[in-house]
This record gives sequence, C-alpha cells and structure tokens, in this order.
Amino acid sequence: MGGLGCAVGIGVRVEPNSWHYHHHLKAITVTRSGFPSSSSYSSYSNFTTTRRFRVPPHNNSQNREGDVEEGVSSSSSSSEWIRNSGIISSCLVGLLTGVAVVLFNNVVHEIRDLLWDGIPDRGASWLREAPIQETWKSVILVPAFGGLLVSLLNLLSNSNSNSRPFLKAIAASITLGTGNSLGPEGPSVDIGNSIARWIASTPLFTSAKLLPLRAAGSAAGLSAGFNAAVAGCFFAVESVLWPSDSDSSNLSLTNTTSTVILSAVIASVISEIGLGSEPAFQVPDYDFRSPAELPLYLLLGILCGLVSLTLSWSTSYMFTLFDNLHKATGMPKASFPILGGLSVGLIALLYPEILYWGFENVDILLESRPFVKGLSTDLLLQLIAVKIVTTSLCRASGLVGGYYAPSLFIGGATGMAYGKLIAYAVAHSNPVINLSVLEVASPQAYGLVCTALSYLFFGISCFLGIIMFFFSLGR
Repeated sequence: MGGLGCAVGIGVRVEPNSWHYHHHLKAITVTRSGFPSSSSYSSYSNFTTTRRFRVPPHNNSQNREGDVEEGVSSSSSSSEWIRNSGIISSCLVGLLTGVAVVLFNNVVHEIRDLLWDGIPDRGASWLREAPIQETWKSVILVPAFGGLLVSLLNLLSNSNSNSRPFLKAIAASITLGTGNSLGPEGPSVDIGNSIARWIASTPLFTSAKLLPLRAAGSAAGLSAGFNAAVAGCFFAVESVLWPSDSDSSNLSLTNTTSTVILSAVIASVISEIGLGSEPAFQVPDYDFRSPAELPLYLLLGILCGLVSLTLSWSTSYMFTLFDNLHKATGMPKASFPILGGLSVGLIALLYPEILYWGFENVDILLESRPFVKGLSTDLLLQLIAVKIVTTSLCRASGLVGGYYAPSLFIGGATGMAYGKLIAYAVAHSNPVINLSVLEVASPQAYGLVCTALSYLFFGISCFLGIIMFFFSLGR
C-alpha cells in the first residue's frame, strides 16, 4: 500500500485542523492493469509541491450534512406538492364549477317561473294557442325587462372589473330567464373558466399551470351544464388545448388529461345531484330505410352548411348595424340590450317558439313528446329565418348567452322542414319522375341528423365534442 501511495504521488499528513496535499506536476503512465508503470515512480516522486488547507471542524461537517439532508427533504416535499397541486386544483375546479352551474340553472328557472307566471312549462309554442290579448304584455315586456336589467349590469361591469365574471353570470341568467333567444352552454363554460382563473391566481396553487386549469374549467362547465362528462372532455381538448400552441410544449399529456377528466366527472356528478339526470330533450324514433336515400343526407349536410353561413353573416351584419347606430346617435352600447330584448318580444308575438324555454322547443320541432302538435313546413321555414335573426340580434346587442341551444333549434327546424319536403315529393311524384319506389325515413330522422350537425353553426372545429355533447343531451 505504501508503494501504491508513492506511485500515485500523494502523501497525506494529518495535523489538528489541517492537512497537507502534495500536488504533482507530472502525469503518471498507467499500465493496462490499472497500476502506474515502474518507470514513472522515480520521475514522478521528485516533482511535488506542498499546499496547506484548513480542515473544518468535525462537528461543522455533521451540521452541514444535516443541512443538506434537510434541504433535500424540503425540495422533495416541494416537488411532490407541485406534482399534486394540478390534481387538487382540478378537483376543486370541478367541485366549485358544478355547484356554480347548478345555482346558475336554478336561478334561470326561478326567474322564468316568476316572470312567466301562469304559462305552462310545455315550451313557448303554447303561447301560439293562447289568446293574444291575454299574453301580449308578458311576451313583449318580459324580454324587454330582461334587456333593461342586463344593461344595468353591463354598466356595473364596466365600472368594476373585479366582479365582472359574477355580473356576467347574473346577466346570462336574466337573459335566459326572460326568454331571450340565446342558450346556457356559453355561460356555463365561462363560469368554469372564471373559477379556473381564480384558483390559478391564489397563492396556494400558483405552481399550477393556467392552460390545463382553463381546459378543466371548460370541461367542468359543459359537463355540469348538461351532465355530459365525456362531451366536456372532448370539448376542452379540441377548443382549449389544441389551439393553444404557446403553452402546450411544456405540458404533460398524462397530467393534463387527468386534470380534465377529474374536473369533468366531479362537475357532472354535482350537476346530476343538483339538477337530476333527465335528458335535455327526447330523441324521436327513427330508422334507416334504404342506402338509396344516402344522397338525400348528403344534400342535407350541404343545406346545413349554407344555413350556418347565413347565421354567421347575419351576426356580422347585426354587429355592424349596432356599431353604426352607436356612431350615428351616440347611444351608449350598454343600452343596446334593451333594444335587443324589446325586438325579441315584438317578434315573439308572431313566433313565440323563438323564446328560450329550455330544450322543450326542440321537442316541439322533433315532435318527440306526446302532447306535441307538429308544425307545418311553411311555419318551420319561417322559424328558421326568424330564429337566425333574433339570435344574431341578441348576440350583437350585448345580451349574454351561448349559441348552441339556438343552433339545436335551427338545425332541428331545418331537418324537419327538409324531411317533410322530401316526404311530400315522394308521395306526390308524377309518372315521369316516379319517386314512390324510393323508401325514405320519417322527417324526424332528418331533423335529428340536422340537429346533430348543429356544431356547424358554431364556426369552430370541435367536431367530436359537439357530437358527443349531442348524444349526451338526448341519451
């Protein structure tokens, strides 16, 4: 061992609180066996210099080791919290969003029951059968009153940005409760997003990334609003995660997916407890008669695309119209919801089906409930045009709500009108163009297909989410 110590050129002499280190100036030739060659022993031992270093006290070394162990333990626990904070925060988002959406829906129903007192809960089409002298005041004044309240809330929201999400949810519940032509899915998603942003801003969850929480909030909002957890997950992935390229590079797909699923499931459970599990509308009986009618469905898809473009153009035109009105008259934009609500009320005198009444109006179109009386083809075509105008008018005027419920209505009316026209053409074909041999499905089948295609009216590419959403609504 002494020879080996000399060979490697290190001599150590330990003194109290000090040690000597002999630093050698020439390299050692090492043999294949790993030991220095004999020729290097003599030459290597002559070139050494001595440097003196202080040896830290033995107790300080122990303290330093304890500090290192404590730091490692603290770092480990911190990393563990960072990993778990995403899961905990997503569960909290799902829980709070579920409770908030249940409250939102209950407020909408309470407002409707209060302001539309005495009108049966059978869809707005009942107003068509009632004497107009008994209902005209409610039909005109209730949507206008809703617009007035939304205008006041818009003024408060402009002056107090901190309470804007809460005021927007209240404005949405008033918009829908008073029957204006929008839907609840947009406010439900906004509620989830607002809760996700609030949780991400709290000091306890600052380590959680905002984008996964936003996706979890969107999934929770849609799941709680319509008890559709699977649809909420697909919707969040397609509408929030995929379009966001800036933050997606640092995300873990496993962790992000788990946060979205947990949030959606928890919100859906809370929704089912608070709102029940009854489907939003009844799916009518339908069948597929013959492959020969597949081209008819192709034409129906083209027709739905054209109707979606019409809705998009109408909305753009209404925004331009209100902007020009603001520039020409100087009217504050916060007062435009009053005009929107009043316009909806006046139009509803002739077409009460355009009023928001949950999804009962979709049942009226699809003729899927026992008490429903079918609407004529002429009336269905008129309702398509009127619903497009009123939905665009409500959106551009500043009333708060979503597009999907109106889109279901427009899609259902389009498909039913198309199906009834096809049935009429087949039944009344002449000998020259004999279509009686063609077996076609009932108009409800075309109405249901076009209702499922209502995702086109969004103008967004969340195909899977909307399709799953549709089947969750009518399960």
